[in-house]
Amino acid sequence: MKVQAPLEGIRIVEWLSDECSIAVGLAISFAGRVAADLGATVVQVDAPLPRARRAIGPLVDGESALARFIDRDKQQASAATAMAGGMADIIICDVTHAMASDHVGKASLAIVSDRAQRPDVPDSEFTLLAVGGLLDLVGDPAAEPLRLGGHQLAYSAGLAVYAGIAGELCRRQGGGAPDTVRVNIADVAVWLNWKSVAMGSWSARVPSRLGDGAEWRTIRCADGWLALVYLEADWPKLKLLVNDPRLDEPRYEDRLERRRDATKINAVVEQAFATKTRAELRDIALARRIPLGPVWTPAELEHDPQYLARNFLQRSADRDGASVLRPLPPVIWNGARFGSGAAAEIGA
Repeated sequence: MKVQAPLEGIRIVEWLSDECSIAVGLAISFAGRVAADLGATVVQVDAPLPRARRAIGPLVDGESALARFIDRDKQQASAATAMAGGMADIIICDVTHAMASDHVGKASLAIVSDRAQRPDVPDSEFTLLAVGGLLDLVGDPAAEPLRLGGHQLAYSAGLAVYAGIAGELCRRQGGGAPDTVRVNIADVAVWLNWKSVAMGSWSARVPSRLGDGAEWRTIRCADGWLALVYLEADWPKLKLLVNDPRLDEPRYEDRLERRRDATKINAVVEQAFATKTRAELRDIALARRIPLGPVWTPAELEHDPQYLARNFLQRSADRDGASVLRPLPPVIWNGARFGSGAAAEIGA
């Protein structure tokens, strides 16, 4: 029996102005992506930014993989058509379009902005990550900060937008009038970096880039990379795994001493792991219960037993018939999970 999707019957409009930044546009569209996967009808107003990002690489058969992911199963329409008749339940927009109240009708607004309250700092996902302190967490302190992979900040803001939308729909179901949800990406950046804020409130030291001197870091192995992560209780097991007398110095039983000599320790571990593959190290880590983390590609994860057991990734035909691998929303609703947009039951 088909289970009704949680947002079936809800109509959401994504409305991006010509002045909308890439980060805000992605946050808006990611919120719409989640809503579409949970059954909502999502209409994307045809605008320059959604059109432009279809050229953002990497390309799949000449089309942006990003656009294929974030815009799949959404209807495209002009602003006049999308707003006609006040049929939208929710309009997700940037600040510029939030002023166009004559188009809103009876819909609730979700307004996304990216102002960092720093007139000297141009607003982009990279600069907002920097202002929020997130670029000071990893990397080489002697080098310029590097942007994080993907669009972690924009997508996190999109999840905040979706949470606001869900709360607004619940409130309206209880008889409340349409209201406004506001999400600022700069605030989301600070929230993501909450540990630094907390540590700065009681200590003079906050997390910063340590490069090779970091206690935990990503190191090379025979066929790729591995995240070297271990707890205090894991140190004896890691020593046995590495099997190098240089790690047997009595002073290394003190974590503070290990942190002071992290560059040397990491080099020893990397040398030992250089002859082992990610799969070998994963099996050893599981057997010895050490939280080492191999870095896998999406194609490799497609056949991972844990991902298969949870039906996390799904292959489906794109609009041109191409097979595309996509993650499913991590939600079970009345015993069912839902696929892309159509919200078909695929099993729990």
